[in-house]
Amino acid sequence: MFRFLRKKKNLKRVYWILAILIVPSFIWWGVGIGVGGPGRGLVAKVNGAPITIREYYATLERLSRNYRNLLGDKFTEEKAKKLNLEEKTLDILIREKILSQAIRRQRIRVKDSEVLAQIEKDPTFLDKEGKFNTEKFRRIMERIPANELRQIEEEVRKSLLLQKLQERVFSSLNIGVTNKEIIDYRKANKVGKEVDEKIIRQILLFQKNQKALDDWYKNLKNEAKIKVWLPEEQKSG
Repeated sequence: MFRFLRKKKNLKRVYWILAILIVPSFIWWGVGIGVGGPGRGLVAKVNGAPITIREYYATLERLSRNYRNLLGDKFTEEKAKKLNLEEKTLDILIREKILSQAIRRQRIRVKDSEVLAQIEKDPTFLDKEGKFNTEKFRRIMERIPANELRQIEEEVRKSLLLQKLQERVFSSLNIGVTNKEIIDYRKANKVGKEVDEKIIRQILLFQKNQKALDDWYKNLKNEAKIKVWLPEEQKSG
């Protein structure tokens, strides 16, 4: 795929905003130094798949940077400790391993053409008529280093894989909203007839989907064989 992107003709068509890609499309999508033995160089294993020290610190740095950008001067050392970023980082990496393994088991694939189509949907690169603007894209693309381009392609593909996995989960669960649930929602929230039934149905469906996905993931995690090796600095704390 990267060779495909490096071609001048195709390069002008491919870009994604990293800030958007940080946010996972899956609605949940939510260590230090090993001390020898099976944990050497690793922070965890998920069903035998390793999570390395490098992965951990790279993810921790990105997470810290995101909070720093969001909170500004309020992101102090004390605030960082309260947020427990180390635990959040490990949880993110474990989730990614579990979901990636689910994607492989279900043999979900994303084609290069799907990656390109997804990128072209971004409103940043559309003209006034809603069409993909090659010139606008080119101006931005010229400032993107090759290594970041590779990362962009990987993140877009991962995002689409997660979307397909989500759709598979929804399809298998066959979630719906009954008329009684709509009536009960109106009563419980004192919602009158001025609010259309379709809106309430969408709200309830979103809530049920979110809970179902969360429960589905928790079951996968409970069944997974997870081994964690804490870093020396966390052990002493």
